[in-house]
Amino acid sequence: MIIKKVFKKVYHLIYPPRVRFKHGQRFYSNSLIDTLFPELVEIGDDFISAPGSIILAHDASTLWHTGKYRVQRTKIGNRVFLGANSIILPGVVVGDDVIIGSGSVVTKDIASNSVVAGNPARVVSTISEYIDKCEQRKILYAPNEKFIDLITRGEIITEERQNELRDTIYTQLK
Repeated sequence: MIIKKVFKKVYHLIYPPRVRFKHGQRFYSNSLIDTLFPELVEIGDDFISAPGSIILAHDASTLWHTGKYRVQRTKIGNRVFLGANSIILPGVVVGDDVIIGSGSVVTKDIASNSVVAGNPARVVSTISEYIDKCEQRKILYAPNEKFIDLITRGEIITEERQNELRDTIYTQLK
């Protein structure tokens, strides 16, 4: 009985309530998503992010000056790729069909069908222009179905699965 009472008192400290952000289907994230206001982050379908990327809905830039936090809803559309070590700042709306290059700092809204890069992020091309360039350079390769299934289910990609993907790509390189 005493153990049960103690457990009830410390349970919330060990297992804090998990507030989730909204996300669509086929969501695969390596991002740090705002930990203070995750419910203000909304992500659409077919999202992939690379390691080190950050999505924010708040910052404390104004705290010492005003005693207040800057808090804004952040929304990311469908079919978005967020590159490694890129940051989406609070209040940004990212449209559908967007690629955000590695290391980008997204300070303003991004229109649909855009490829952006830089600090601050700027439009560098449309999606179709980017794909055309990649196809001309012959650098697009199809992954195996197992890999797509893992991403679709949001599963962790094990070293074994990474090797299978590498083998599939290397076969196409020959």
